[in-house]
Amino acid sequence: METPILRAENLTHTYGISTPFEKTAVDNVTLDIYSGDFIGVIGHTGSGKSTFIQHLNGILKPTSGKLYFNGQDTSDKKFSKRDLRFNVGLVFQYPEYQLFEETVEKDISFGPKNMGLSEEEIHERVMNSLRFVGLSESVLDKSPFELSGGQKRRVAIAGIMAMRPKVLILDEPTAGLDPKGRDEILSRIKEYHEEEKTTVLLVSHSMEDVAKNCNKVLVMNKAQVAFYDSVREVFKHSAELKSMRLNVPQITNIFLDLKAKGYDVDTSVYTPEQACAEILRLRQKGEIK
Repeated sequence: METPILRAENLTHTYGISTPFEKTAVDNVTLDIYSGDFIGVIGHTGSGKSTFIQHLNGILKPTSGKLYFNGQDTSDKKFSKRDLRFNVGLVFQYPEYQLFEETVEKDISFGPKNMGLSEEEIHERVMNSLRFVGLSESVLDKSPFELSGGQKRRVAIAGIMAMRPKVLILDEPTAGLDPKGRDEILSRIKEYHEEEKTTVLLVSHSMEDVAKNCNKVLVMNKAQVAFYDSVREVFKHSAELKSMRLNVPQITNIFLDLKAKGYDVDTSVYTPEQACAEILRLRQKGEIK
């Protein structure tokens, strides 16, 4: 049986223990993440998703429970937290605020330099990362603060990609971008996932983006896992997702409405292709004309 690249086992995190502000943000979560997965992580504000992902690269330590990387207990004294950070890259929301070097090249190469790589290898990684995020090498000598908001976002993502992590986690990478910028960033991330075979976790409020790009969905609700399965299996629970104040793709909403009007439709539909197939099925059955 394949060993998961990351495994959370009864993972719990409580803030402000023994204070009036004590709050459990992640409550007894157990799940496996496998190499090559593209997982959408969704949940309303305060559901625990951001706290959970910060455990995956060691920024936060569990109050109780375990986190395993490639079968190794990350709490073991012999386990290298430094290696975990290089192998599990986390891009925070609004990552452009973390840019700090004089030039774009120095910013992107910061991580690889800390890995102790040769100058040749660092340069190769910087150039490859620029390609993945859709920037030309003409930006390398510029100050990152001279760039547009969308370009800054790409530079910050490139800096994590340059470390070639086995797992890439992105917390709302398209927040604040216009629709064109959002689609461009997501298409670049998907291309990176397909070419590098990297495991990707995408935290997003957009069910449309999750449906379009991911093969699995993790739904967090009230600090626990509500659903964790393939996209289609999770969207079978669209009514429950809406009760959690989560949106579902527009196409799924249409089929939920059809179901409410008495049509025997599959409410897990979430792509135009699936919608066409379902409508053709209904026509063949004579339920619609």
